[in-house]
Amino acid sequence: MRRLFVGLGIGVFALVGAAAHAGSLGSGSLSFAIGALPPATFPATGATGSATSNLAASVGGGTAFNGTFTTTIPTSAAPPLTKIIVKITKNDPGNFAGTAAANVGGTAKFFGVSDVYGLGNKLLSVPLGFGAPGSVAQSAGGVAITAINAPWTAGVASIDTGAGTPMSTGNNQLTPNGAGSLKLVAPVKISTNIAGTLAAFAVLNLTYVPEPALPLMLLAGAATLGIVGARRRR
Repeated sequence: MRRLFVGLGIGVFALVGAAAHAGSLGSGSLSFAIGALPPATFPATGATGSATSNLAASVGGGTAFNGTFTTTIPTSAAPPLTKIIVKITKNDPGNFAGTAAANVGGTAKFFGVSDVYGLGNKLLSVPLGFGAPGSVAQSAGGVAITAINAPWTAGVASIDTGAGTPMSTGNNQLTPNGAGSLKLVAPVKISTNIAGTLAAFAVLNLTYVPEPALPLMLLAGAATLGIVGARRRR
C-alpha cells in the first residue's frame, strides 16, 4: 500500500511539472492602423489559446476579436476620403513559434472589411485578411486600393513605401513556462491611386496566465505526501 501512495505522489508531481510549463490565454486585443491615423482597436471577449514556452504559443479561431471601429480622416490627409470603418468578423486559429524569442511568429488570418468613405458616401469596401500572406485589390468610385498582407512576428516588421520605410516592432515577454505577454505585428502594404503607397500595421497583444488547475494539483500533491508520511510514522 505504501508503494501505491508513493506512486500517487510521484504521479501528482509529474502532472504539476507538466502544468507548470503551460499558460492559457487570459486576455487579448487587436489593433489596426493605417499610416498616422488613429488605430482601430478590438478587445477580445472569450479568446482562447495557450503558450507552452517563450518559443511556442497559439490563439484559437472564432469571433472573440469581432467588432466595428470608425476612424475619421482629415480631408487634407487623403482627399476626398473622410473616414474608414473597419469591421472584424472572424479569425483563423494561429500557432506562433520560432528558434529565438524575437523571431517567434506565424499566421493567423483575421477577416473583415474596411469601408472607405469620401464626402459622405461609401466609395468601396476592401476585404481584410491581415496576419497571413496574400493580397487583395478593390476599386470603385474612382478609388483603387491593393493591400499586400504578411504573417505575424514578434520582431521588426517594415514596409518600403518608396518614400520611407515605416516599422513596427513586436515584443516577446513570455517566460520559459509559457506565462506572460506576447505582442505580434503584421505589416500591410497598401497601394492607392490617390495617396500613393501607405504602411499599415496590425498589432495582436496576447497575455497568457498559468493554468488554473495548478494550485489544486499542488494541494493534491501535498496531501498525498502527508498521507505517505503519516503511514510511515505508524
